Amino acid sequence: MTDDDETLLLLSAYVDGELSPGEVLAMERRLAAEPDLRALAERLRGLSGAVRTTLAEVPAPESLRGRIIQQVGFADPEPRRSRFGSWPALAATLLIGAALGASVGGGLSLPGTTEAPNPIGEAVLAGHLRGLAAPQPFDIASADGHVVKPWFNGRTTIAPDAPDLSERGSPLIGGRIDIVEGKPVPTLVYRHDRHVISVTVVPATSGAPPGEERRDGTFIERWEAGDLTYWAVSDLNARDLRGFVELYRTRTARPR
Repeated sequence: MTDDDETLLLLSAYVDGELSPGEVLAMERRLAAEPDLRALAERLRGLSGAVRTTLAEVPAPESLRGRIIQQVGFADPEPRRSRFGSWPALAATLLIGAALGASVGGGLSLPGTTEAPNPIGEAVLAGHLRGLAAPQPFDIASADGHVVKPWFNGRTTIAPDAPDLSERGSPLIGGRIDIVEGKPVPTLVYRHDRHVISVTVVPATSGAPPGEERRDGTFIERWEAGDLTYWAVSDLNARDLRGFVELYRTRTARPR
């Protein structure tokens, strides 16, 4: 792994979801090839999540912002969207940089932090958001599950069932490959009205129990079936996403 400032800055932006789709793909190729970099990314996710939670609970006073800007030595730019987003993102980046300076090679920690976010869930959410940012949210466009399912063969170790749910208002529109823990995994892509639903399938692992959660307006449903774990992600409202998941599970249930 290259411990240079540019790599650390790009990695911090990747964890915070601030890179372009092309930069995300380039970084994920590096993460797949560099175990040390991948381990650092996982520690950064935990630290970034803890920092953002703290900032959300206790808003930073404007005086603190002014002192940080004065010490760093730059003035407020002309109004425009920064690559690294809002003031909380800037503060998170500064705190992550300070922690890296003291902790690279020795593990990252923040006193009083709670359990870090599930790294698999973070990667699944990042894949969904990357799909939304791309020109199309799929690598293969098809409404036929008999086309999408075999397309995954040879590209991933899992080829999930892709049921047709169009009669219930959620047609299959394609599939794509996402990267979770440095490995390619299949994602089925459905549409409900104007909303995209990503169903990512990974090998079952111990972790957070099945259920639902919300991240900045995006709902996530997680469940297990056999030796697989399914993640459904969408900005669809929680009730409709839950209904989609129940229908998907019914259509893919194995007869006893």
